[in-house]
Parts: sequence; structure tokens; C-alpha cells
Amino acid sequence: MSWDTLITGGEVVLEGRGVSSADIALADGRIAAITARGDGGDAREVIDASGLHVLPGVVDPHVHFGLGHPDDWETESRAAAQGGVTTVLNYIQSAQSYRAEEPAERERASRASVIDFAIHPIVMNEQHLEEIPRYVAEHGIRSFKYFANFKGDEGAYMGVAGTDTGFFYALCRAVARHPDALLAVHPENIETIWRIMPEVKASGRDDLAAWTLARPDFVEAHDIFTALLFAHRTGCRIYIPHLTCREGLELVRRHRADGWEVTVETCPHYLTHTMDSPVGTLGKVNPPLRTQGDIDALWEGLADGTIQTVGSDHNSRPRAKKEGSIWSASAGFPSVTTLLGVMLSEGHHRRGIPLERIVELTSTNPARVFGLHPRKGTIAVGADADIAIVDLNRTVTIDSADCDSRSDFSIWDGWKVRGWPVRTLVRGTTVMLDGAVTAPAGHGQWVSRASASEAVVA
Repeated sequence: MSWDTLITGGEVVLEGRGVSSADIALADGRIAAITARGDGGDAREVIDASGLHVLPGVVDPHVHFGLGHPDDWETESRAAAQGGVTTVLNYIQSAQSYRAEEPAERERASRASVIDFAIHPIVMNEQHLEEIPRYVAEHGIRSFKYFANFKGDEGAYMGVAGTDTGFFYALCRAVARHPDALLAVHPENIETIWRIMPEVKASGRDDLAAWTLARPDFVEAHDIFTALLFAHRTGCRIYIPHLTCREGLELVRRHRADGWEVTVETCPHYLTHTMDSPVGTLGKVNPPLRTQGDIDALWEGLADGTIQTVGSDHNSRPRAKKEGSIWSASAGFPSVTTLLGVMLSEGHHRRGIPLERIVELTSTNPARVFGLHPRKGTIAVGADADIAIVDLNRTVTIDSADCDSRSDFSIWDGWKVRGWPVRTLVRGTTVMLDGAVTAPAGHGQWVSRASASEAVVA
């Protein structure tokens, strides 16, 4: 049989089977066959992956495309493809009804993105709360987000109206009525921060560490506990994004042992940078960077299964908005391009985390959690032909100038990492080759999501 494309000669990471010497045949945008090396047959296009590893494309569950610029879907999807990312789940926010905003976002992405995408809206007001059943039934939305820290005027700069803990509880109850849905919760107890931050400012501190001191680990753990408790009492499926600290990790471990269910994500920057890193205001992010002890704890959590996913929390902030005082600089930074490279270098090579586990964390588990598996996140017959071909031995010095992101810096600029994607395919089409994006804007497609209520993640 003749295929559209044959990937041959590589070492392939197969779900449940580990690393295998295999050929992968692609047809009509899907994986059509997986055979022993040399048995793949003929194809119109043959990709020689000798000396390389073939992974399922990264499924990044946590990006903020369009948060700061309307052209993000074009530039940031290109940046994602350069990092081996084939699908993103984008958080969108609006004070208006998502009955109009979600289709509009889908149309913007369909017109500009080079990779596939899904969407989760941020629930910010009573109208959103009331319309959750319609978002699920009419739009196929399977995940929502709540900023527990946006109380009072805290989220005014993002157009987010202040809510309260009662709203949070009502939201958990509303999402719990839909077993296919889950709720991502940004956990920081802002009322406590309001007491602590003025004291840190009054001390005269204006460095990166001051941001961490003003938003300490226990305020994150406080709202993680609230989320776990509400989830336990209501039956809401809870997802904790961007875990930063040992305190929160141990809290999850204790309550999971009691049967409380939760899925946990961390981000590459919490695995590499501390509050003392020399990146200054470029490293300002919420929740903030922590300590080396927290970094070590998070790597342990990734290895032992306490943490199930890794997301970039990508934001295309320009350097100009990151400069000045730590108290006025914008939070967030770009990271979608470097997610896989950092995980391969720091996780696989430096800490010995098996390649199969890296794939679980960056591809398979996010796809399972958010209802995209088995279409995404795996190399299996019938799955979309979303592939990241990586050179595990290639050493790259990260330079943001090489990236197509609108952002003009990276907190990893100058870092040498070992392991880097050299080719990215989305539904069988090469969208990135040797760092250059080869697909046109609009190649990406919206991905419908199936039930994730029975997803099993490792």
C-alpha cells in the first residue's frame, strides 16, 4: 500500500509500549499504520528520522493567546510549532457572554493559527455562571477557569469583575452538574496578599524576590485547599494550574490519599527559575517564582505522578511592559516554544526522567484531561498525525530572536539545552522544519472535545 507520508528510521514513543524502532504511515491526516522498521511500505513523501526520536506533538493545556494583542493567533501559533507543539488550549476572557465570544475566538484562530486548538473560557460574572449549561450543550466546552485571586479591584486591569468565595462555591456546583466538564482554578488568596504586599513595599524592596515575598507559598496553598474542599463537597472536577511550591504539592498528596480527586499542572519556569534568578522583572509572574527547594519538590512530583501535566502559561508580553519597578511591571512571559526543549533537557537528560514520562506530561495526559485523547496526544492508529520529531542530542542555545513570537525576550535566553524539536507535523502536514514555519496561517483547526470525565492520567 502507498501512503501519503512515511516516517522511517526513528525511535518512536508509543503509549503503553515505550520507545520502539518503528515506521509510521500517515494517510488523510491520520496515523494509518505502525509497523516494524523497514516494513512501512511506499509513500509519496518519506521522512528519514534516523538518529531522531518521534514523539506525539505537544498538547499545551495552558496558553493565553490574544490576551495582549489581536494578532497573537498567527505569531504565537508559529512560535508553538517551532517548539513541537501541535495543539493548544487557549484561555479566553470577556465580560460579555461567551455565547458570542467563543465562536468569535474560534473564527479568529481558524483564520490565523498554524496548529490545532481548543478553548476554555474564564468565568467572571453571574451571567457566565448562569450560562454554563449553554456553553457545554451549544459550544461543546469542557473546561472553564476561575481566578480565585481576582477579588475586589484586583482584576480590573484585565476587565475582570471582582467575585467572592461564595461565587467560587456556586461555580463549583454549576460545573459539577456536567460530569464531562472541569474547572481550572488559579489559587492565590488575595485578601492575605493585600495585607502582606504593603509591608514588603514599605521595606523598600524592589527586586524579583520582593514579588515572591509579597505573594508567599502559603497563600497559594490556602486557595488550593479551598478548591479541593469545594470539589470534594460538590463533585466538581478540579484542575490546579501552574503549581509552584512544595507546600501546595504536599497538600495535594495528603488529600489525594483521602480520596479527594484533583489534577495538577506545573510550568517549566517553576522547574528552572527561582526568585533569586538574575532575570529581574522579566521573571515577574503570578503565582511567583519560588525557591530551589520548591523546584526540587516539583520535579519529584512530576516523577512520582503527583503532578500530571506541564503547561507553558504562555503570554506574548513584550519586554517594554516588563521593565521598571517590580510593582508596576506586567506579569507573564513567553514560554510555548521552549516547553518541550526545557523538559527534555532538564527533565530527561539532567534528572533521568524517562522519555515516556516526558511524553505523558506534555502530550498524553493533557489530551486525556481535556477530552482530546485518543485523537491527540498519542501515536496510535486512528489518531491525528500530530508529530514532534526531536533530536535528543542536539544542544541549542536559546535565543528569542530565533522565535516567531511577538514577544522579544525569553527568561531562558542564553540557556543551553540538550534535546530540541527539528520537525513538527499537524495532521500529517509539516508545519515546522529546522526552526522555520512552513505552513500557512489557517492550517490549524478547532478540535471538538469528547467526555473527559473518565480520563485516566498517570
